[in-house]
Order: sequence, then C-alpha cells, then structure tokens
Amino acid sequence: MNAIKDGNHIKIYDAFLIKESIKEINGRFYDADDKAWVVPHTKENAALLGLLGVSLSDELISPTEEAPAHDETPIIPMPIKATPYQHQVRAYNFALRAFGIGGKT
Repeated sequence: MNAIKDGNHIKIYDAFLIKESIKEINGRFYDADDKAWVVPHTKENAALLGLLGVSLSDELISPTEEAPAHDETPIIPMPIKATPYQHQVRAYNFALRAFGIGGKT
C-alpha cells in the first residue's frame, strides 16, 4: 500500500486490506481508471493513512509538531516524586486550565 499527493487529494494504491477504513473518510471515492482510492488531502487524513500502514510519499510526510522553544513548567507543582516528561507537564497544565486553574498562559 502506498499513497501519493495528487493536487488537493491523496491517492492510495493497493489498499484492498484497508478499504473499509478508507470508506469511513468523508469525501473519499474510488478512481476505477487509476485503480486507487482518493481522499481529500489533509494533515489528519495523511496521519490516519500512516497509522493504517500506508507508505506515504515524501510530500505527505510532515514533520511532527515542533517542540516548544523552552521547556514548559507546571503551573502548580505536580504532586509526584518523579521528574515528569514534557508531554506530561503539558497535559497537566492543560487539565488545570480546563478547570479554570492557572490562567491562560
């Protein structure tokens, strides 16, 4: 299974094993002449195809979100003894902000 970018679409070839998953994507259709599934080109669709095991062309592979320029610190000290990873600190801060603790920064 491989996928290439074709304008505003992604064409997926040899996708018989994942065709039911592709059918769940809005805006998809099957191009019988090219024997490929076609889905709208979005970052989410490219990521989904990657998770389904499709080999993506270089133009579809986008670098993951860049890490913040500085390490984020907890808004309120975390009640743990271990040193948390950055994704844990970001999630902790996100949860605090969701409950209205710690402001919007």
